[in-house]
Amino acid sequence: MQKKIPPKISAKFISPISMAYKAFIDTSAWIAYYISNDKNHIKIKKLLKGLIADKAIICTSNDIIDETVTRLIYMTHPRFVKKFVDFISEGMKNGNLIQFWADDQVQLEALELTVKYLEHELSMTDCTTIVHIRRFNIDSLVSLDSDFRKVGVSTLP
Repeated sequence: MQKKIPPKISAKFISPISMAYKAFIDTSAWIAYYISNDKNHIKIKKLLKGLIADKAIICTSNDIIDETVTRLIYMTHPRFVKKFVDFISEGMKNGNLIQFWADDQVQLEALELTVKYLEHELSMTDCTTIVHIRRFNIDSLVSLDSDFRKVGVSTLP
């Protein structure tokens, strides 16, 4: 197995995130990033900019993109939806963003997790996220969703 080599650490952004090689961005983080009056906007903006500056591999899933676009449509002005869609599209086109898709195996594993963690009321999207993180050895989950920590998945910030 090849050893992961973390990206260089930017002098102006030294934190635990700097050591992240692959970071999975959850809906809550995308929302906080795109809604400037969100209480976590500044924190998430600095975190994501630090990840990008440190050349971390940014990952998300089609489920997260779907959830984020839907929430932005209902919560914000259309310009924020367009900014997010443009950012995601550009990132996928130029290879700066990796989008995971739930195949049958991921879906089956996520369904099992949904039942396993019923008392924590995890969404199906949360469960597919956990499966993707495990399957692709993701180093960091950027999420403001406390449900992940309830089931032993650490998050940033």
